[in-house]
Parts: sequence; C-alpha cells; structure tokens
Amino acid sequence: MKATVRGLAGLAPSLLVALVGAALLRITVGSDVFLQYVKEGLRLPLIASGLVLVGLGIAGVVGRLTEKRREPVMRFGRDAEGNAVWLRPTGHDTDSAGDHGHGHDHDHGPRVAWLLTVPAALLLCLTPPPLGSFSANRDGTDAVVEQAGYTQLAAQPAPATPGAPASVSLPTPMSLTEFIGRSHDPQKSLEGRPVRLTGFVTAGAQPGEWYLNRLVVSCCAADARRLRVLVHATGPTPATDSWVDLTGVWHPTPGTSTTAAPRIDVAERHAVPQPRAPYRDVPPSDG
Repeated sequence: MKATVRGLAGLAPSLLVALVGAALLRITVGSDVFLQYVKEGLRLPLIASGLVLVGLGIAGVVGRLTEKRREPVMRFGRDAEGNAVWLRPTGHDTDSAGDHGHGHDHDHGPRVAWLLTVPAALLLCLTPPPLGSFSANRDGTDAVVEQAGYTQLAAQPAPATPGAPASVSLPTPMSLTEFIGRSHDPQKSLEGRPVRLTGFVTAGAQPGEWYLNRLVVSCCAADARRLRVLVHATGPTPATDSWVDLTGVWHPTPGTSTTAAPRIDVAERHAVPQPRAPYRDVPPSDG
C-alpha cells in the first residue's frame, strides 16, 4: 500500500506542471481573461508557455509510469535483524534492507512549488476580477503623463436635426491620458470643449464629487499605475468599481498642484460594461 501511495505521489510534480499549463491555456485560448492580469501583447508567449508546460507534464507522467512498470515487484518481509522492510526480489534485497523500507523514492521536489496549485486551480475554476478601487486608492501609484504639443480640438458638429441649434457640437472621445495631459496644456486646448471619458468609479472626499479612474500597465497587473480625474456631478455617486461613460467640460482650477487630478464638470453619464482590455487607456467608442 505504501509503495502504491509513493508511486502516485511521484506523479504529482508532473501533474502540477500540466495543471499550470492548462490554466494558462484556459485564460488565453478563446478567452480574454488574461487581459485582467497582463497586457494584450503577451497572449502568444502565454499560449506557448502553456503548451510547453502541458507537454512537459504529460511527458513526466508517461516517463514515471514507464519507470514504475519496469521496477521489480516488492514484497513485505523482515531483514536479518528482524526489522519489517519492503524487500525486492532476489538480487535486490540487500539494497532494500539498507533503505529501511523507503523504496529509494526520495524525489519529492521543493515543497514551496505546491503553492502553484492555488493560482492554477483558481484560474481553471474561477475568473478573479481585474484590479479596481483598492489599487486606485493607493497613494504613490499615479502614472506619469508626459507633456506633448497638443493641437486645438476641432469642433464636431452634431448631425442636423429639425429645431436643433446650429451651434451644438458632439463631445470629443478622449483617453484619460490625453485629458490629463491637455489639462496642463499652456494653450488651454480643453477650455470650453465637451469631451467623453470612460473609466471606473472610486469615492471622492466631498459630497457630489468622485473619481473616474483607469489603471495602465507596462507588463502585468503588478506594475499597474493610476490615471484619475476628479468628477463634479449632480445626483447620486455611481457604485464603486462600476464603469461609466461620461460627458463633461474641463474645469480649470488655478493654483492646484500639477500632480492633482484635473476636474471635469459632468453634464451626462451612463453605466457601461467593463471594457475587454481594462488596462488599456483608449478613448470611448460608440460600440
């Protein structure tokens, strides 16, 4: 019985490798779940890694089973001193007695590797959410927005409708990166221009204000950095971590720090689903 248990335990490291590989394939092949953990460009490397791990795991299981089939059948008995030991057939008894019943199976591997079973099992069975308000509320995680030579925003006239004022223009879809950059533009290219922004909600310090956020990554969720805009709006604050699409106008706030979140006065907002790639800061689309 003990030999059987040891034999099954010998398969565990290879099964663990295959489990990790299967988890990688589950979140990348035919799924966008991986975008909640890493940037989009890592899909192919993750697929390749998953295939390699599954292959190594299967090869390890096959090799272990083949090795077990070639081993001589052991029997239970006693050595010359009367100690109970597992004995190999004639020609192997001396070695087995010296091993005191352990069967020469000491290949347990580092025990810390078993911690991999937790994230692998979670990825196979569940879909943990992307980073949200907890990460966005941490101090010192602001993304650096480099200044650029912004051009003036061209007005986008709304489609002509009977009775509508001719001066009405559509808001300009804009990423939070561009909005924050333009808020520091000496030419004040945002002034008076309606814009559309999309992000997730975190609570503000004062009634009637909250933050619109995006998290951007260089590689994976571990290096996420925050982009945030201070929102002033009437009505109840949307639920924390909910995604919203809002339309508003930049509100200049002279004398504030250049690291402070720029302010927008909101005229309209509505809830939207979480985007496919939550860590990619892009302008909102009509789709």
